[in-house]
Amino acid sequence: MEAKEQKRKVALIVDSSCDLPIEIIEKYRIIVVPISIMFPNETRTQYIDISSAEFFELLVEKDLPASTGVPPPKRFLEAFERALEQSDEVLMLTLSNDLSGIHQSAKLHAKNFTDNKVTVVDVRTTTLAFGLIAYKVAQLIEQGSTKAQILDRLQNKFIPNSRLNAFVGNLKYLKRSGRIATLQHLLGELFQFKPLIAIEDGKIISPRRFRGDKAKLRYLKSLGERLVEALPEHETIIIAHSRNVAAAEEIATHLRKFMPTKSLELLVWEIGPAIGVHVGPGALGLTWIGPHPDDLLK
Repeated sequence: MEAKEQKRKVALIVDSSCDLPIEIIEKYRIIVVPISIMFPNETRTQYIDISSAEFFELLVEKDLPASTGVPPPKRFLEAFERALEQSDEVLMLTLSNDLSGIHQSAKLHAKNFTDNKVTVVDVRTTTLAFGLIAYKVAQLIEQGSTKAQILDRLQNKFIPNSRLNAFVGNLKYLKRSGRIATLQHLLGELFQFKPLIAIEDGKIISPRRFRGDKAKLRYLKSLGERLVEALPEHETIIIAHSRNVAAAEEIATHLRKFMPTKSLELLVWEIGPAIGVHVGPGALGLTWIGPHPDDLLK
């Protein structure tokens, strides 16, 4: 007979825009509220019936437009109930409220649990920057931290110091999803500019532009070198990509040259369907918790 899972102090829920790898979700018993991916003739659900490979095949090779929507109430309620079976305290992390209605929906449905055991936190970012925060929280839970201790780390370290610097492969997906204006899209395509995408206080910004793929790769390698030098021991750098594993591994190989005497965790993780709708294939970037890139590149 299979042994019953031991109750923990805190159960962790995330929405699927965090893009965590399946092995991390399973290892840390993270509960996911999946986001639906809507194509013209069918709806699929991230982590349930569509992989990243299948998603990008439909998006790119079949050129099917896709969109996402806030998960239905049933998914939130099922996640909260499952979490309360695992633990007396529940923490749900959501992507930035400025980017989606998921946070408000989660807060609304958490009110069904009037004993205040469910706490919903807006991490003010998305994709693998969100995933890195969730990963760090999952490790704290594994170490036996209380919800109060975790909330303190979230508010005073993880969220205010979460960084994401990335490039998309093709601006047409941001344009299609309404994330950039048409004029910006046309100018970017005409002059082969590669806008740097970052998230500041929950909002998408583009602080700089680079011309050509070589320039953006040089920027990410240089930024990575500075991160290796600046981050404390045992911190994590994630190389994020969407169907761009060769370039991601090129950056990883480059950064490992600077790490022989420093114990940092360097991970290559892929952006999933919910964010892939907006960025398309070819995205490439770095995410970490630590110094602002402007301070690193002075």
